[in-house]
Amino acid sequence: MLHTRMVDDLPGGRVRILTQETQIGRPAAGPARQTPDPMLNGHQAWLDGPVRAASGRTGA
Repeated sequence: MLHTRMVDDLPGGRVRILTQETQIGRPAAGPARQTPDPMLNGHQAWLDGPVRAASGRTGA
């Protein structure tokens, strides 16, 4: 299992966050077969946090 994140500071006060993951290996085998995919949902939840912080919002 591999997780990579890259954060770019773009012109105009914008930020781009690129993420990539692999679901290879024993720890990822079970979740990779589930629908909905808990790893995908977890990563989306992680991305929602910086978006809320940048926009000044809090909570879910």
